Amino acid sequence: METSNVENNGFSLIELLVVISVLSVLSSIMLTIFNTFKERAADTLVKVSMINSFKECKSSIILSQEDVPTFTLDLGLHSTNGYYQFYQEYDYKQRDDGTIPSTILGNCMGNLGPNRIGVKKIKGSNINGELWINLDTGEKIEKGGLSWN
Repeated sequence: METSNVENNGFSLIELLVVISVLSVLSSIMLTIFNTFKERAADTLVKVSMINSFKECKSSIILSQEDVPTFTLDLGLHSTNGYYQFYQEYDYKQRDDGTIPSTILGNCMGNLGPNRIGVKKIKGSNINGELWINLDTGEKIEKGGLSWN
């Protein structure tokens, strides 16, 4: 009687399925953590950029470098992965013909005083939350769950 000794050097189908399942669970956990870090980085970048814009306006106003002080329109929005939308707000008096006087993006001062810049969160946690900063006084405004801290 002949017996054959066949060596089994491979993995069974069950072992492969278990390994693939474990790897998929680990990768989903890591993607969640990575997205959280990405959102926090975008939050920090926007806040730092807004404060830098305020500082740029203040130094431009104090040093009287320009007729109309300006700031760099950086706000980190090119690298926030779509988490924020930028806004510039200013006080104005409506003209007699009903039109609103325009301002130029990047100007620190509007028709009736300092401009304010702000961002609105459009993706991630605290959607529709807003952060604003007055470019003359540095007054910070928080709305909708977003915080400057």
